[in-house]
Amino acid sequence: MIKKIYLYEQMPNNLEENGMPINDWRDLPEITRIINSTFSFYGNYQHEGVNAKLIKREMYIKAFTENGTYQYFRIKTAKKNLSGITITATHIGYEANRNFIQSAYIDNGNGKQIMDKLKESLAFDQKFSYESDVTTYHQFSAKQVNPIEAIIGSNNGNQNLAGVCDAELDMDNYTLILRERIGDDNGFRIDFGKNLASIEETIDDSSVVNRLYLIGGVPEDTNYDADQEPIIYAYLSVSGVTEENVQIGKRENGDCKTVEDLKKWGQSLFDKDRIHEPKVTHEVDMVMLENTIEYRGLYENMMSLRFGDTAYISLKSLDIEAKERMIEYVWYPTICKYKSIVLGNDLGMYTSSIETQVTNVRKNLETRSDELINAVINATNWITGSKGGYVLMRPKNAPEEILIMDKPDANEAKKVWRWSLGGLGYSKSGVNGPYGTAITQDGVIVADFIKAGTLEGVKMRAVDNDFAIQLFNGILKFTKKIGSSEAEMVAFAPTYTDAGLQGINLIQNPNYSFAISSKGANGAFLNVLEVPKDSTAENRKLKLYGDVSVDGKLFLNGKEITPGGGGGGDDGWNGVYPDIVKTQAEKFAWQAWATLRSLGYSEGASAGILGNINGEAGPSMNPDIDQIGGPAYGAVQFDGSAYPLVGSPTNDGREYFQRLVEASGVTGDYKEMPTQMKVVNWSMTAGQWIGVVEPTSVDGFKYMSNPQTAATVFERNFERPASTHPERSDYAQNWYNLFAGVEIPKDDWRNPVRVPYLITQEWDQEGWGTPGQIHGGIDVAPTGGATPPIYAARIGKVVQIVPNHEVGGNYVVIEHGGYWTYYGHLANIQVSMGQQVTTDTVVGICGATGLATGVHLHFEVWKDTQWNRINPRDVINF
Repeated sequence: MIKKIYLYEQMPNNLEENGMPINDWRDLPEITRIINSTFSFYGNYQHEGVNAKLIKREMYIKAFTENGTYQYFRIKTAKKNLSGITITATHIGYEANRNFIQSAYIDNGNGKQIMDKLKESLAFDQKFSYESDVTTYHQFSAKQVNPIEAIIGSNNGNQNLAGVCDAELDMDNYTLILRERIGDDNGFRIDFGKNLASIEETIDDSSVVNRLYLIGGVPEDTNYDADQEPIIYAYLSVSGVTEENVQIGKRENGDCKTVEDLKKWGQSLFDKDRIHEPKVTHEVDMVMLENTIEYRGLYENMMSLRFGDTAYISLKSLDIEAKERMIEYVWYPTICKYKSIVLGNDLGMYTSSIETQVTNVRKNLETRSDELINAVINATNWITGSKGGYVLMRPKNAPEEILIMDKPDANEAKKVWRWSLGGLGYSKSGVNGPYGTAITQDGVIVADFIKAGTLEGVKMRAVDNDFAIQLFNGILKFTKKIGSSEAEMVAFAPTYTDAGLQGINLIQNPNYSFAISSKGANGAFLNVLEVPKDSTAENRKLKLYGDVSVDGKLFLNGKEITPGGGGGGDDGWNGVYPDIVKTQAEKFAWQAWATLRSLGYSEGASAGILGNINGEAGPSMNPDIDQIGGPAYGAVQFDGSAYPLVGSPTNDGREYFQRLVEASGVTGDYKEMPTQMKVVNWSMTAGQWIGVVEPTSVDGFKYMSNPQTAATVFERNFERPASTHPERSDYAQNWYNLFAGVEIPKDDWRNPVRVPYLITQEWDQEGWGTPGQIHGGIDVAPTGGATPPIYAARIGKVVQIVPNHEVGGNYVVIEHGGYWTYYGHLANIQVSMGQQVTTDTVVGICGATGLATGVHLHFEVWKDTQWNRINPRDVINF
C-alpha cells in the first residue's frame, strides 16, 4: 500500500489532520535516522508536479515512518535543480533547539526529573513535552545552551545528558523522550553467510580487553595519617581467555571501596559495556538484498527489525556471536520499505554530538561495486564485442528502444544497456533498473566514476544547493551561491612576482572562514587550524586548536619561547593587576588566573582551580605555604608522601615540589604562584590527573565552562581526596564572579613616583653640576618634602646596584627587554641583583644621596643599548 506524504503551511493543532497530499515525486522520498543524531527527510519533487509552486522553505511535511507512525518534518531547503525540486527537512523535534537554557542544574535526579528541569528552564514556552523512562539517578548541568544540544549535543563543552545517563533521545512529533534504550531485544538472530554483496561488514578488534587489572578507591576505614593505598584486584577475566588471546587493560574507579564492589563493577564492563567484544558494523543495502532471489527470506526477516532493535549476528571469521542494534536507517516512506540499514555495537560514538541536519540528510547513498576502474580497456572490449552480448530492438515491428544484454532473453538479463529517445543507461540489475550510469535527453550525465584523458580549456563546476567549486584559468575557487550571483569564499591561485611564477597561494576572503579539521569517531569535525571570518589583509588572524608540536625554535613577536618558561612577551602573569584586584589574596589569585589562562585553561576551569587553591592554601591564597602537621606544600598542596610523580616518597612537601619544578623544566622561583601554576599544568599530563570523573581528559577539563563543576572535577581527578569538599565549588564561583571577562592588562609603563610631585628639571636641559652636558633624565621631586617609595616603571630584572656614587648616590638600573631604567639619589635600595620586578615592586625610598640639593628621583630611560638615553616622556606621561 502506498502511503501519502502531506504538506502544511503551518503545524496543525490536531496532528491527525491530513494536509495537502504531494504525490508527484521524481524519486522515492527518503527518511534518514541515526541514534542520537539525524532524523531527516529528503525528496526530489517534479518540476511539473501539481504542488511544485506551493512547496517553500519553513513549510511542514508529514510522512510515514518505520515504527508505524506519521512524523512531522520542517522544510529547511526547497531548491530547484535540473531534475526537480530538492527538499530537505528535519524532524519537528529539532524545533525545540530554537529555545535556550540559561542555566539548569540538578544534583541527583532520575531521567524524568532532569527532563522536567530542562523544560522549566526554557527561555519561552513551546508545545514540546519532555519525558523519560530512565530510572537511575545522576547529576547534570546545562548552561547557556539550546535544549537538543544539552541532551545529545556538545552541551557547551560539558558531557551531554545522553552521555551522562547512557541513554538515547527518541522523538515522537512534539514529545521528546529520553529512553534507557530505543527498540527491543526479541532474540532476533541473523546469519549473513559469505560473499553477500549487499552486506558490508566492518570488524575492529583494536580496543578489545578480555582481562582487567582493577584499581579502586581508598577503603573507608583507612588511617589517613599513614600511606593511602587504593584497593587493587588482579586479574578479572572473561571465560575462554588463554595466553594466546589475552588482552589486558587497566581500569580505575575511585568510588569502589571494597574488592567485591570493584569486581562487581569490573564484571559490568564485560556484561554491559562488552569491552571484550570487537566493534562491529554491518551496512545492509536492502534494495539489493530484496532483489537477490536466494536471500529473499533474509530480506523479509530484516524488514521486521525496527529502529534500535537488537540482532545477534554470527561472525564466522571470529567464531563469535556479536550483539548489534539497528543504529541507522534510510526508509522509503511511500512504499514502506528500508533502502538501507546499519547494525552496530559501538553506541558510544552516537552520544557525544549532534550532526548538522541539513548538510547530512543524504549521507551514505548506495555504494556501487562495478566502478569503471579500467575504463579505457573495458570500454574498448565492450564496444568491439570481444566480451560478447545480445542486441534486441523492441517493440519488434516498430522499435522505440535498443537493448544490449548479457542474456538473449530480456527477462533473464542482468547487465543491460538501454537506449531510447529519453537517453542511454546501463543497469546491472536487469532491464527495469536501477540505471546507475546514464546520459539523459536533457543533458544530465549520471555516473559513479568518469575517466578521461586531458580536459583543456574548459570550465569545470561542481554545484550543490548553496555551494559551488569552479576550476578555470588555473584557479580553483570555492564559492557561495547568493541568489543569482556567487561570492568567492576561498581560492587556490598561482602567485606571481616580477621574477615570474613563485608558487600557489590559498586565499581566504573576508566574512568567510577557512579551516583544516579532524574527524572524530562520531563523525563530528573539529578544527585544528582556522583562519576566521574576520581575518583581513590589514588584520590577519590565525587560530590553532589541540596539541602543537614544533621541531626547532619558536618565536613570538621576535622573542624565543622556551619550554616551561613561557616567552614571546606574554606569559600570562605580566606583573600588572587590573583595577578590581585590591587585597593580597586577590593578587595571588590573579597571578594564578592570568597564568592558567595563558596556558589554555578556560575561565571556568581556571576558577575551578582557584576554588581548590582557596580550599588547600586557605583564604590567604599564599602559594608559599606548608601543610600544618602534614607532608604537603604549595598552592594546591603537592604531596609526595605516597605516590610521588618524581623520585621516592618523602614527607617534605617543599623538597618534593622542587623536584617537580626541576623535572618539568619550568623556570622561576618555586615559591611564586606563576611557577606553581606552570608545574600544575605540567603535572596534569605527567601522571597526577587520574580521570575518575567526567571529563576524564585534561583537554576536556581545560574547556569546561561551569566553575562549580570544574572545581569538583579538578579535586576528584587531580587532588584525589578521600572525600570531596563541596565548599570549593562556592569558592570557585566567587573567583569566577570576580575575574570572568576581565581583560588581562598589558605590560605597560607606569610612573615610578605615585604621590604628588613637581618636575624640577627636564631631560634635555643642561645638567645641574655638569656644565655643558644635557641632563639625560627627569628630576621628579615629591611635594612637601615627602620621601615616598619609588616603584619599578615596568616589569623587568635588576641588572645593576651602585651604592654611594659621587653623582648618582644610591642608584639602581633595571632591564626591560630592549629598554633600561635608571633610579638615582635613593635614600636606600630595597631590591637585589637579578631580582625579577613588577610595577608593584619597591626599588627604594626617594632621597637626596650623591650630587643632590634636595629629595628627588633622577629617572632615566635608555633604549637599545645601555646609556643610550631617550626622553622618559616618550614612554611615561609625567
